[in-house]
Amino acid sequence: MAGRGRAATLPAWMTAPPGGGAGAPPGPPGPPTAGAPAPTAGAARKWTEHRAADGRLYWNDGSSSSTYSKPKELMTPMERADASTRWKEHRAPDGRVYYYHQDTRETRWSLPDDLRMAREAAALAQSAIAAAAAARSTAPKQTANAAAGADGNATGSPAGTGTDAPSSSKRAPRAPRDPNAPPRVYADKDERKTAFKELLEDFEVTSRHKWDETAKQIKADERFDALKTLGEKKQCFNEYQTQRAKHEREQKRLAEKATRNEFTTMLNERWREWGVEDPSTARHRPTLRDHVDVILASGDVRFTNVKDWRDQDDLFRAFCDDLRVRLREEKAKERAESIDAFKTVLTDIGVNAFTGADPWTWRKVREVLEGDERVKHVDPLVQLEAFEDHARVIDKADSDAKDEERLARLRAERTRRGAFVAMLKSMRSRHTLPLRTPWRHFVKSIEDAPEFLEVSKNVSGSRPRELYDDVREEMESDAAADCAAVETAATAANVTIVPGETTIDALVQAVESTVSLPSLGSAEDDGKNDDSSSSKISRLRVACGDAIAGAVEAGARASRRKERALDDFYYLLRSRRRDVPITPRSTWREIEAALGSERAWIKCAGDTVTSDGKPDDDRDEKSAPGDAKETYLEDARAVFDKYLAKLAKKEAKAREAMEDGEALDETVFDQVDDEDRSMDDRRRRRRSRDDEHSDEGGGGRDRKAARRR
Repeated sequence: MAGRGRAATLPAWMTAPPGGGAGAPPGPPGPPTAGAPAPTAGAARKWTEHRAADGRLYWNDGSSSSTYSKPKELMTPMERADASTRWKEHRAPDGRVYYYHQDTRETRWSLPDDLRMAREAAALAQSAIAAAAAARSTAPKQTANAAAGADGNATGSPAGTGTDAPSSSKRAPRAPRDPNAPPRVYADKDERKTAFKELLEDFEVTSRHKWDETAKQIKADERFDALKTLGEKKQCFNEYQTQRAKHEREQKRLAEKATRNEFTTMLNERWREWGVEDPSTARHRPTLRDHVDVILASGDVRFTNVKDWRDQDDLFRAFCDDLRVRLREEKAKERAESIDAFKTVLTDIGVNAFTGADPWTWRKVREVLEGDERVKHVDPLVQLEAFEDHARVIDKADSDAKDEERLARLRAERTRRGAFVAMLKSMRSRHTLPLRTPWRHFVKSIEDAPEFLEVSKNVSGSRPRELYDDVREEMESDAAADCAAVETAATAANVTIVPGETTIDALVQAVESTVSLPSLGSAEDDGKNDDSSSSKISRLRVACGDAIAGAVEAGARASRRKERALDDFYYLLRSRRRDVPITPRSTWREIEAALGSERAWIKCAGDTVTSDGKPDDDRDEKSAPGDAKETYLEDARAVFDKYLAKLAKKEAKAREAMEDGEALDETVFDQVDDEDRSMDDRRRRRRSRDDEHSDEGGGGRDRKAARRR
């Protein structure tokens, strides 16, 4: 239920269709009952109205066809508007009007939009008809009517009377109808009402006339009897006056609008004559009171036709506001035209460059255009603005051209780099690009290649060597994958790669039947993956060589780790000799109890100290090193025994030089020999290399990543 204001509760009686029963509201009744009077014969489809025995109205078209629904030919414009929609108007038991939709069965209190629009269209059509009728009634009047109008009797009443009844002197009624003439026949009620309204128009009845006086003046006309009952006549009279009042209001509104338009036209024509300041440049908006005396002195009736001074002031202010906008737009348009004209002059004299050896400047332009008739009327500030705008356009065009040239160059360089990389990948797929070939050797083989010559022309982006290094990195990555596959196959075949003993041929023979080399990604991309046996053997030999070289490098790294661990172990014994102390008569267990928790000791001998700080006596010395960490127990024992022997030798040498009863000087054990100096030099060089690696960090990788970007 849609209504005005808050939602209203649907009454119970509205849940069923009007008239009771389920479904849609009742349709048209059946044919008239047997007691209904016989229909009057008439012309074809000329409907006549009758009343049935039960009091209901019905219509007959002159034949046997009768209906309780009012025929469309007899409907008023409003009734036709209602019949054009599916909404029907009904009245509730409490007197309120509601609306029912015949298809959706929706009910609502408020007027539906479809029905409202149909009624508004019908009302507009009726208003148009009334306006046309009123226009017909404005024919030239008699001289007496004009004099009466000059006396100010706007209602059309006779002068000296206080009534609004129409005067017979204004328009004489029609001549009496010939008694022998047949009576006028009206087809329907609408035609009767139309004739009655024409009668009122002929007598110039206005919206102020009273019925009683009007009836006395028009009753002699035969059209007065077109409507039978007094109620119908009064109803038609009221409808006519309503339409007439609306028409009079519209005429008054149009007249006032025309007067206001003439007032504005007057201001547009004579504002300069009356000294009104230009509102587009004035600091304050002009006011009417500053110019009213001049306007009145001019005697222009268009000013006095607007009676209310407030309307005059409002119109004057609105005119000034509109004039300010128009003048500013005109000045802006004139300025733009002047700028365009000056730009044309600049183009004609060849102003097209503002940089270089001889650029165009404003002073130079003024010197060239001095005395030119084409620019004499142009304001200097406008000329400067046009010059600056022209310079911006030229600069932007130059900048766009340079940007396009740079983009074209970058696209060409990218294309040349792509062609060079494609050439390298093609050489790799054909096995003409050996692995680990230095650039200085490789460039000699391609220095005449068109791709290399083209990419060498690039002034930005990656250089040919950098592109070659990228391809080499891919090849090294593939070679590392092949080496890993060989090492996996060797482990599966229980083949141990011994540095200095295992040869490439022996390793190839051992893993050839079981190894599975991965596919080359770049070769797959080119669609040229070579799976021939010669290619596989070549790759396998390279991979086996890499595996052997890796084993050699691993052995060298293990040797360096061992040397470093033993040097640190030896330095630990030397540096802690006084603290422990360590003498030529010290044993491994004694020193282990004191130094077993030191990092240098653990790296060589393993973690041999229990939680209470004592050596583990039950541990087998040969199995002391743990499986998780590489240790050098036997070598550490040899270093320990060698150090004790050196201490014993120093002690014996010192005792030989002592006199009887002299105490042994402990400093003899701290004397440094050549072996100690060599070990110190090795440790110092290792620390220096470690510091350099720490400072560099990932610098090499960062530089390579930056170069790729």
